[in-house]
Amino acid sequence: MPDVKQLREFFENEVKAWDHPSMAVGIIKDGEVFLADGFGYADVEEKRKPDADTIYMIGSCTKAFTAAAAAILVDRGLLEWDRPVHDYIPWLRFMDDYVTLHATTRDMLCHRTGIPRHDASWIYGTRNRRETVENLRNMTPGWSFRSHWCYQNVCLVTVGYLIEVLSGMTWEEFVQKEILDPLGMTRTTFWVDAMRADPNHAEPYRRPEPHTLRGLKRERYLYGGTEDYEKRIGDEIGPAGSICSTVNDMLKWVRFNLDNGKWGDRQIISEANMKEMHSPQMLMDPLLLPLPETDFYSYGMGWFTETYRGHRMAEHGGNVNGFSTLVTLLPDQNLGSVIFVNNNGARNTYSSSFHIMDQFLGIEGGNWSQRFLDWQKKTQEASAGQMEQMFGKPIEGTSPSQPLENFTGVYHNECYGDITITMEDGHLVLDFHQMVSELEHFHYDSFRLASKDALLYEYVVQFLTSQRGQIDRITTPIALDPAVPWEVFTKVGEKEEKEEEQA
Repeated sequence: MPDVKQLREFFENEVKAWDHPSMAVGIIKDGEVFLADGFGYADVEEKRKPDADTIYMIGSCTKAFTAAAAAILVDRGLLEWDRPVHDYIPWLRFMDDYVTLHATTRDMLCHRTGIPRHDASWIYGTRNRRETVENLRNMTPGWSFRSHWCYQNVCLVTVGYLIEVLSGMTWEEFVQKEILDPLGMTRTTFWVDAMRADPNHAEPYRRPEPHTLRGLKRERYLYGGTEDYEKRIGDEIGPAGSICSTVNDMLKWVRFNLDNGKWGDRQIISEANMKEMHSPQMLMDPLLLPLPETDFYSYGMGWFTETYRGHRMAEHGGNVNGFSTLVTLLPDQNLGSVIFVNNNGARNTYSSSFHIMDQFLGIEGGNWSQRFLDWQKKTQEASAGQMEQMFGKPIEGTSPSQPLENFTGVYHNECYGDITITMEDGHLVLDFHQMVSELEHFHYDSFRLASKDALLYEYVVQFLTSQRGQIDRITTPIALDPAVPWEVFTKVGEKEEKEEEQA
């Protein structure tokens, strides 16, 4: 067995090496908690330390709970993995009619509908959960059905909505009653307001500058939102990533999965359906750096499934504004771990998880932290030039074809909603889902988002003209995926006119 003192020293060093505010780590082996503790500061300004009961957001680790909730309905005969969701929700539509008639719960849980993320369509938006699901019909596919693995949050929201339709409860109520309560996960919540009201919670942080590794800044854009935060992501996306939890609670979840759906004397989910969720359903390429220690990259239902040093592994990360999480299962070793970091896009969740597994497997020399630090540095250097690769260099000596006032107005896209362009102090300003950025001239009629707080920082928007020479459209790669053409926003009027219509 590993030396607990050495493991604690390792995690203390990880916080420093990666310049994180804090980490909270839990390890369970053979049904017993081996380690559960926090390192660093849950709140840097107040110098408040975390422990095993400090609440962090788990982000997309929530997806496994949604899959588990669906499995409970399958066990009860209310749902079939391979029956089209359209049979249960008749108004559900995709842009492709074939997908509408054939997409199943399994397809949605393993991300093989062919639809890329389109996350900007819901982030900080105003749609409720049903409207978010309805918006699937406006999402441009990037690949043909079941041909390509492509991560898709709204499909997980759809499964959550399906659970509501079949159970008569909200997704939150069902997960609370059928999973959290039986497992005794008493400090787990779906609501950031509840997390922030608890005195023992972690504050969210991010890097102050894009493409850097060092430095911390308190995150303004918090999922769920409170009056303390200017922007928020709504609860409509909950089944894909809203759960907030602690090390002690999540170790119960890990144990439940390692025990194949059994808790005490009760089989909450059948072993057969636990196996379905943990088994490969869709092949995929490695998301992180290719490693000789890992192989057979695939996705189950709410879990990534692969092998680690020849051992079957299930894992899932979570990244939401200001928080990063990783849950890892190594079933044949009856070993599992959960790692929280209160910092955006932390990759040492993986290096730490691999280090933990090596310690229990008796393997030395993985050098995981340094390998991931080197990889992240290379990735950040590459991403620093990503905008130039995507948009090229601006052509010098060019200017807009018309006075800037002609570019103002409200531009609409069925999938993404409205982009509002106004003039402030002689500059164009873009407002999308209340994310505001000054536009700096790129070349000709193209402009670049200048605000580092904007979702699409450094992205270029191009204004187009009608045959009569009037500015009437905006096009931009807002889908954030090269498989999808640039989306078009059509001018629907001036801002004042639209507000009058709504009134």
